[in-house]
Amino acid sequence: MLAAAAAVPAVVAQPAVAGPATGARSVPCDATADVCVDLSRHRAWLLENGRVVEGPVRITSGARGSETPTGTFTVQRKDRDHVSQEAGNAPMPWSVFFDDDGRALHGGSLSRQSAGCVHLDDEDARTFFAALHPGDEVQIVD
Repeated sequence: MLAAAAAVPAVVAQPAVAGPATGARSVPCDATADVCVDLSRHRAWLLENGRVVEGPVRITSGARGSETPTGTFTVQRKDRDHVSQEAGNAPMPWSVFFDDDGRALHGGSLSRQSAGCVHLDDEDARTFFAALHPGDEVQIVD
């Protein structure tokens, strides 16, 4: 579960509305998720006990041929200053890894697609990094 972190600003949690997303507070993931990523709307949310604590925030995801997978994943590890060997030493600041293929939520350009990761702007990436811990649930929907 999400733990309180000094780097995460205090916000009042808002109820998440699961199911088809229609409004700004609508979250298309289960209440069990700690982070929800909506690839088609290019948005992500931090959740705690089914309530929105941050978001929606803008994201970009995998380009054609390097799509970001959908499904339910678990945060495996975090790396504040990760550099991708597979992507020509590309910086991946504030990385929160969620699958066995090295995909992560991390700071990155919102003006281009990724190689399969979920890009957040740097401020949002820091917030997600501080709030998420190994074992937390990541849901990615299309």
